[in-house]
Amino acid sequence: MTIDNTKEIEDFDKRHPHPDKDGEESLYKYYSDNLEYLKSLFVEGKLYHATPNQFNDPFECKPHFNWPTNSQKILNIKKHLIKASIDHGINKKRSKSFITKKMKKPSFIKDVVINAITSTYGKLRICSYTTSHENLLLWSHYANSHKGICVEFDATRLPILYSFKVDYSEVYPEVEYPRPTDGRGFIPALVKSLAWDYEKEYRSFLVPEADQQPTNDGISYILSKMDIKNIYFGVDIDKTIKNKIIKFINKGPFSPGLWETKLSKTSFKLEFTRCIQKQA
Repeated sequence: MTIDNTKEIEDFDKRHPHPDKDGEESLYKYYSDNLEYLKSLFVEGKLYHATPNQFNDPFECKPHFNWPTNSQKILNIKKHLIKASIDHGINKKRSKSFITKKMKKPSFIKDVVINAITSTYGKLRICSYTTSHENLLLWSHYANSHKGICVEFDATRLPILYSFKVDYSEVYPEVEYPRPTDGRGFIPALVKSLAWDYEKEYRSFLVPEADQQPTNDGISYILSKMDIKNIYFGVDIDKTIKNKIIKFINKGPFSPGLWETKLSKTSFKLEFTRCIQKQA
């Protein structure tokens, strides 16, 4: 007997659509004036994905796990643990006997599962984006108080196309074990507190052990020349930093539009003016 997950998958797709399914042609990422990251991005085309412990939210990728009441889900846990035991070199007969015995002590198995979950999600690599280059709070929080930049990525192309929308909730996410092999496996990294709703976030993932995923070097996606559309310089960016960034762009594969940012004189908004293009 197998569990029909059709409804759960459909619900996931509604809550966490890819950008093209949500009408977004671009996604944006704010950067501080850290030249090391910017050089890697613009010269080498490496889009860095951070681990959860590098984020500013202590709740990142620390989901709750509740022992299931569904008998089939309990059986799936048992089968998964037996397979894991066999993969670690224990023969099939001993594995079945050991796991069957331990399953009679749910507290022991629960500890094993929680340790496995913590390890799995702790290794997940994440890159965050948003839906606008005009968010004043994001300019302040992530672009070093308007001293950094905002990069516009093409969300109609892979790999950015394969980002998922973050859902904001008052309910702390629970995790399934074994981890679903479809998008639902990312739910613990795609549900955040309502306090973060202003970020309008999307996320892409790099899974170290996955066989099929975008071209990467283990910590970064490797972008192609069409993946970056525009770059917006913060209103208070240092001219020396700005010139170095332009030099990075000139060395790299991208040909983005470059924009200067100014404060509106009539409202609390930013105004953008096209500036110099990529130079030879």
